[in-house]
Amino acid sequence: MTQFTLIANPTFSVTATIPRAGAEDGKLSLTFKHKTLDELRAMDETLQKSADVKKSAVEPQADYLMGIVTGWALPDEFNRENVVVLLQNYPRAFDSIGLTYTKELMAIREKN
Repeated sequence: MTQFTLIANPTFSVTATIPRAGAEDGKLSLTFKHKTLDELRAMDETLQKSADVKKSAVEPQADYLMGIVTGWALPDEFNRENVVVLLQNYPRAFDSIGLTYTKELMAIREKN
């Protein structure tokens, strides 16, 4: 029997698929922080407000990802500066990472 607890694990790892122009999609393994629904709602509201105020969409997106990601399987250090570089070079990265996070957090499994 699988053990179940009321408090979820603080982190979990999942691989996100990042679309790349002129190449096959890249695979990026990420370690995410577990967030409650209330925490996610607050983060989403902050993202919306920041996106309305800032000229660059990348800055609020980087802040959001720094709130949910704790590390990645890249040789480059996981820090805000490198997250910004990722978002600037791969415009669909934010959507892909966010969707991967949400699907795993909500346990939405896709069958092959």
